[in-house]
Amino acid sequence: MSERPPADPPVPCRVPVHHLSIDQIALLRSVLRTGDVRFGIIHGEVVAGAEYAEEVERAVEWAANGESVTFDENFDDPEYRSDRPPLVKPSRPPLADGRRQATRWRRLSAGLLDEALVGIPTLLAHKAGAPAWTGAAMHGVYYVSPTMLYGWSIGKLWTGLRVVDQHWLQTPGPVAVVVRWLVAALPMLAGLFLGLSSDWVGTLVLVVDAPIMVHLRGLHDLAAGTLVVERTTAGPGIWVRSHHARQNG
Repeated sequence: MSERPPADPPVPCRVPVHHLSIDQIALLRSVLRTGDVRFGIIHGEVVAGAEYAEEVERAVEWAANGESVTFDENFDDPEYRSDRPPLVKPSRPPLADGRRQATRWRRLSAGLLDEALVGIPTLLAHKAGAPAWTGAAMHGVYYVSPTMLYGWSIGKLWTGLRVVDQHWLQTPGPVAVVVRWLVAALPMLAGLFLGLSSDWVGTLVLVVDAPIMVHLRGLHDLAAGTLVVERTTAGPGIWVRSHHARQNG
């Protein structure tokens, strides 16, 4: 049986970069790494797999400040430090009042703090034999009252976040706040009143909160028409404001 000749290896893309300055090369390296492009710079050329040809060429044009590069005109990020138009759309563009939606991790921190303050006591009270409505009432008062009055729970207050109406960007009305709590508390209420197992309760929590990972809003936000935003345009808290003041001073 005759052996097949070995297939030719794919030809890598090679894009000259000898015309770029040291600073431009640094910018080029940064944007390629951000895009998970496997590359090397050898003898004045960027060498990468053929599948990355378009990304490499566009990144080289961007680093050289080429006029043909397209970018997002709505980009507005105070952390961006280059005078060249950016390639990457911001994950949290500013809203109409200048504030931004809360990050996933800050929302997670606020949620964990709130549940430590009210979720665990509710569970302990239920296990101690307290009526289900007692735990539900305690949970509801904890979340609904301050959110209705001020737009925050204690966890959101501590992490510098606010709940606002998606259209007016002000504290939402009573109906929206109650709907938001009911949807968010659905897993806990099902556990208290229907006796669902902890596995099912955990699954429902994931269903309610998973959309936050995609577009920063959970099912409770979508149902109530709310957003969770940073407290001010300067950011979520005191450290952020002083951080920007030092940078801009």
